[in-house]
Amino acid sequence: MLRRDDNRGENGMSKAEKLADRLIREAQSGFKLNWRQAREDIHEAHDAADTEPVRVLCVSMHKTIMDAVEREGLVEEHMLADFREARRQDYNFLLIKEAMIGRTDGNVLPDKLAAITRREVAAGRMSADDELHKLAVAGDMVLTPPPRREPRGIGAWIASWVK
Repeated sequence: MLRRDDNRGENGMSKAEKLADRLIREAQSGFKLNWRQAREDIHEAHDAADTEPVRVLCVSMHKTIMDAVEREGLVEEHMLADFREARRQDYNFLLIKEAMIGRTDGNVLPDKLAAITRREVAAGRMSADDELHKLAVAGDMVLTPPPRREPRGIGAWIASWVK
């Protein structure tokens, strides 16, 4: 369980944990998946998430549900390419929303988005050559100043005498 005191219901579970529990019970009972409703519920749970592990749970549920939609043929063959593009955009939207938590100016911090996409690549939910990941990493490299280095060499040694 992903525990934290705030934003929990009476049983101590986050909205995302309750959703995961419900989806598992429905799958085990043979309930036909309403993937469009599950997608909406995942976005609501993601918006309510107050910790990174809960947001990761939401992103993981999104991937699992969308994989099931493709695997079970719930999208007609002629619509599959459009579905995959919408799925990719939807996933990216979850990541961008996460990167904007706490921002009031509408801007995404490149280092935050890069950290999120690196996490997704490490977890196997995103490929290393994904466009959002490449853009986030490039933005981080360009827009985040490098750490300040202390001067070295003979000049630094001489300058230390004057301090």
